[in-house]
Amino acid sequence: MKTLKIIIALSLVLIMALVAVSCGKDSDVPKGMQKIESEFVDYKFYVPSTWTVDKTSGFLSAYVPDDKSNVSMMTMTATRAYKDVGEYIDEYLTELKNTYVGFEFIEAESLVPTAEKPKTGLTLGGNEAARLVYKIKIGDTTYKYMQVITASGYYIYTLTYTALIDKYDSHIEDVNKIITEFKF
Repeated sequence: MKTLKIIIALSLVLIMALVAVSCGKDSDVPKGMQKIESEFVDYKFYVPSTWTVDKTSGFLSAYVPDDKSNVSMMTMTATRAYKDVGEYIDEYLTELKNTYVGFEFIEAESLVPTAEKPKTGLTLGGNEAARLVYKIKIGDTTYKYMQVITASGYYIYTLTYTALIDKYDSHIEDVNKIITEFKF
């Protein structure tokens, strides 16, 4: 009887310890990151815990408090069926060139292989993706952008990193982790 009481007491202590460890902690969140959530999205989006989350813009975003470099995630329904993300990007780049006088294309990694550019293996949430890097000068200020774009069903997902030209490289490691940890 005494042994049974000890086993029950130890079991209760173990259960309480497990509950205490798991309370308030999302086990999916990678170390050093925080989850940005919304009931309106079908993905998991993580950013460094030192960044400030901002949901006031109508889409999920976060920024670095010191210099306002930021990352955002936008989902849109495709207006038509694209054969691949590369076809969408061709149209998108044309729009950027026509919209911004200070637009300067830097590079692209595409999932559409050509003789000059083989498939890169870049993914976002497990889906093949393409990456665009470009600059836009607005007034006297130049911003550098990286966009990682993928499609899933009839949706196009665009993760955008924006920074002042001289701050861009200082956050690229964090941004690459954000891209790696993104999940559908």
